Amino acid sequence: MVAENSTPHLHSAVEPKQTFRRALDRVARTAMPSLFIVFSAILLSAPFGIPGQAQLQFGIAMCTVWFWTFSRPRSMPALAVFLCGLVVEIFSFGPPGTVLLSLLVIYGVAHHWRYGLSRLGFIAGWLIFSVFAALASFFQWALVCLHALALLSPVPGLFQAALTIGIYPSLTALFVWGRRTFANPDQA
Repeated sequence: MVAENSTPHLHSAVEPKQTFRRALDRVARTAMPSLFIVFSAILLSAPFGIPGQAQLQFGIAMCTVWFWTFSRPRSMPALAVFLCGLVVEIFSFGPPGTVLLSLLVIYGVAHHWRYGLSRLGFIAGWLIFSVFAALASFFQWALVCLHALALLSPVPGLFQAALTIGIYPSLTALFVWGRRTFANPDQA
């Protein structure tokens, strides 16, 4: 007859021991999307002279928040979106608060619709993202016009929308690869 206490605990063999190094690794993997936004905002604020540099800064932040919010919400919580929005605001050249508000709205939509978005194909998700990217660009253009008290050309806003929509497939491919490799917090 086998005593109950003589059998080894099965969970200790399955779950690795939580050490400080593993905890730090898990936090770093979870923070990868936020770090990507911060690094991109800082890098794109440098005067490289690239046409559309400020619009690219917004586009990268928006694509990153959209993808990671519905794909892995644990890696893009609301506080991280807010802090990333502040960093992008500090390094951006637009009216204050527009990028932050746009990122929080896109976060809210993606978080609220995450179950439906995860079941959609890429093209349908991209089309939905495109609508919100265009709305966010229009919102920024309208605030700039209001700030200037003049009706300005909508071309920069249209360019920002087109750039944001255009870089989404490339960033999605990068993020899918990253989600499977280095940005997976469940990976040991």
